[in-house]
Amino acid sequence: MFSIKALFVNINIVSHLLPLFLFFIFFARNKRKDIRVIFFYCIYTFINELFVTNLLNIEINASVRFTLLSLFTVVEYSLFTYAIFLNIKKSLYKRIIIAISPIFFMFAIFQFFNPEVKNNIDSISITIEYILLIIYSLFYFFEELNEPNTTFIYSSHSFWIVVGILIYSTGTFFFFMQSNNLSDEEWYRWSVINDIFTIIKNLFFSIAIVIRKNISSENSFKSPYDEFFEKPITPL
Repeated sequence: MFSIKALFVNINIVSHLLPLFLFFIFFARNKRKDIRVIFFYCIYTFINELFVTNLLNIEINASVRFTLLSLFTVVEYSLFTYAIFLNIKKSLYKRIIIAISPIFFMFAIFQFFNPEVKNNIDSISITIEYILLIIYSLFYFFEELNEPNTTFIYSSHSFWIVVGILIYSTGTFFFFMQSNNLSDEEWYRWSVINDIFTIIKNLFFSIAIVIRKNISSENSFKSPYDEFFEKPITPL
């Protein structure tokens, strides 16, 4: 019997393809470095999901699954942090990110080789990762709020990237924080939370890919639909 959980799992995996599909459709406007970072993240996540969810019907033991998920934590942190870093202007915020990141990497490596971590997932490293990503996202928004700008904040592709990262990190934070205390049955049942916020995250990344480069101040108050198309759309 096809369950609601299975439906969300399938939508979750397919949702990774939407940003990739849109990236090639709007390839000419997606030469921005942060968009390419998100593009690579979606490719890596899609491949990782195929193995972790066993859709390829490949036998994966607990140690291999733990390795894949631990590696994913480091790669995800690196790509998300870099995407945010590229959109932050203040040198203070950038120095903080540069100073904290090596500490996180060393901790994640320590957790990987820590014999006490015997579960399929390192919830401590993921929890710390999401705390840091939330802080970095707030750096971006503090900077945007304090910087005079004649354009709407949502007209920038970087806004949708950071919002996607922030919503995903906050939405799945408590789930992964408690993941070590969940049985396999509870994990399967509650992992729908991760599926839902992954879908939302990929939708926001898709908007970032579709939206055009930041508009100039003289055109900042035209119809918001015009952000997605080369030719202006005149409302009726």
